Amino acid sequence: MPDIPKRVLAIVAIEAFAFGMSVVLGVLWMVNPNGSYEPFLAVTGLLLVATEAYRRYEGRLFRTEGVLRTPSERVHHHDSLRQQFEEEIQRCRREKLRKDVIIRHVNRLDDYPNSQETKGISPWFKVGLLDTYHKGIKVGLGWEGLIESPQGLRKADYKAGERGELNAMLTGEIPYDFIETMNVDGDEYYYLPHIFCHFAHKGEPYERLFYTQEVDMGNGHIYWKEVATYEEVKLNSKEVAK
Repeated sequence: MPDIPKRVLAIVAIEAFAFGMSVVLGVLWMVNPNGSYEPFLAVTGLLLVATEAYRRYEGRLFRTEGVLRTPSERVHHHDSLRQQFEEEIQRCRREKLRKDVIIRHVNRLDDYPNSQETKGISPWFKVGLLDTYHKGIKVGLGWEGLIESPQGLRKADYKAGERGELNAMLTGEIPYDFIETMNVDGDEYYYLPHIFCHFAHKGEPYERLFYTQEVDMGNGHIYWKEVATYEEVKLNSKEVAK
């Protein structure tokens, strides 16, 4: 059973409150027709109108998004995507192809293929398709040089002449719940798979960021071993910069 977003619970709670108050006010009005109930009924009516407007336009007004599916729908959705991604990953490894894919934001499809600067995360960008995990896919955002410090791994300060002791991939996990579909063939601009995602975690498609190293287990099996979380490296790097 998927976790129900807090915004959905809040909307349901407001609707239940407004409906309950409408019923109570209606009964009171029947008992005492001379009472001044109109202002209260107007407020409950406005609450119901506001919640309905939020449902219809929340993606545009508040940039919230995501898809709620029943448990059976989630199973079908996960299994279908898992098969597609595993087939694509194995094909790339077997034919020694690049693993580049295009991540596209479903709320901003019309911004593609424009490359103009925008605030926050871009509506589309290129990453590497690394692997699958039990909830979705792992993508590579880029290699970074890390250094072992007493606090743990941190970024190498290239401006200070440091060189990375460990080359690690900044990796993001994108749940299948955030992925709407994948176009394996791409289009006339990029002949790469296009993955259409909901940027449903704080405005990004990743539920988690961390650093990994590639481990070749032989016979075509690749494993991306986690070496540190993004938060750990960021914190350790700030401590050294002080």
